[in-house]
Amino acid sequence: MKRVVCAAFAAFFMTSAACAAAEADMGQAEKLFEQGQFDRASAIYQTVPKGTKFYETALRQLGTIALYKNHLGEAEAMLTNARALNPVDELAVSHLAETYVRAGKFSDMAELLRQLGRTDRAAEFALFGKSQPFRIVGKPGTATIPFQWTDPLPVVRAHVNDLDGLFLIDTGAPEMILDPEFARDAHVPMTSPAGPPGAGTTVFGRVAKVILPGVEVDDVPAMMMDTRALMAFSRRKRLAGVIGTEFLSHFRFTLDYPHDRLILEPHDSPLRTGASIAQIPLWFIGDHFLLAHGRVDKAPDQLFLIDTGVVYAFAAPESTLRDAGIPVPPPKGVQRGAIAPSAPFPIKELTVGGLEEKNLTGLYGPFPPPLEKGLGVHVGGLVAHAFFQPYAVTFDFDRGTITVQK
Repeated sequence: MKRVVCAAFAAFFMTSAACAAAEADMGQAEKLFEQGQFDRASAIYQTVPKGTKFYETALRQLGTIALYKNHLGEAEAMLTNARALNPVDELAVSHLAETYVRAGKFSDMAELLRQLGRTDRAAEFALFGKSQPFRIVGKPGTATIPFQWTDPLPVVRAHVNDLDGLFLIDTGAPEMILDPEFARDAHVPMTSPAGPPGAGTTVFGRVAKVILPGVEVDDVPAMMMDTRALMAFSRRKRLAGVIGTEFLSHFRFTLDYPHDRLILEPHDSPLRTGASIAQIPLWFIGDHFLLAHGRVDKAPDQLFLIDTGVVYAFAAPESTLRDAGIPVPPPKGVQRGAIAPSAPFPIKELTVGGLEEKNLTGLYGPFPPPLEKGLGVHVGGLVAHAFFQPYAVTFDFDRGTITVQK
């Protein structure tokens, strides 16, 4: 009997020890995930055995990392299985919904949102019925679209349902944005506001066709927003809208600043020739957040948001400035490129991937506080237009890279 009791105690102790070790491993994986060390986190998640209490979380996180890599088939399979194991896992549902959007499965997305009680948001995707969005008309090829101007921010000319307009190019915007007046003139079908007039609810639309020089894209989702606030960044001209990441991600696209042009290429087209200065790993998070690893002065390596739609080089929260050994300046007024009180600060060295620039000026104040922790990962800064302006910058969503050429 004594031996049986001892054996049972030993088995219990080993099981408890294994659970404690597994919990420690998951804690380490979650910490790595938050830091943006996704490959290292993935290696731990892959070791979690089926049937354990951590398996659904590990499966969801593996699906999320696949989504961040834009591996949509892998992401959908893992997130669907994670949701089956735990239907109330809101993160699994949210990331599965994002997978549907990127894959163009708008009817599936609408149904999922209705199940979640998000009928207002479902209305946007219901506009498309069973139609496949973002259909490229004709034989895909390379389209070269001249910038109407490059400073303070790149603007191109495009037609929406045959109506001509000026559009800002912005990797910090989610989808195509249209000024409501322009959208009405272009006869864009729109959703009804979910709330009473003046409640600030978002209106969405379905654009039959968007034509840029050399390419036509049919059935494009759009969000309505008054563009008058953007006139400070468009040479005081009223913009028809903004072309954001969701539209751009259907191409391998290049912001070629030295030659004042936007280049749109099919994902499977041959890579452009020419030596690259840097090839930066790219993570595609949420509906439009493009993140890459970087560092500023003495601060540790961390994730930065790549947002080409603001004019300055870099903005960061207070925590990053303190880690970098940069005195935090008190915001006193609205600096050039900002829409809120801000203050400049000197940067000795800013690195994104393998791309390094020295002696820059950053802005403290315009970095949105919710961005630092609101994506489930820590975001330590925002790298913008002025940092990339000397280069041709190619965003490749199939390969998960930003390639920088002179």
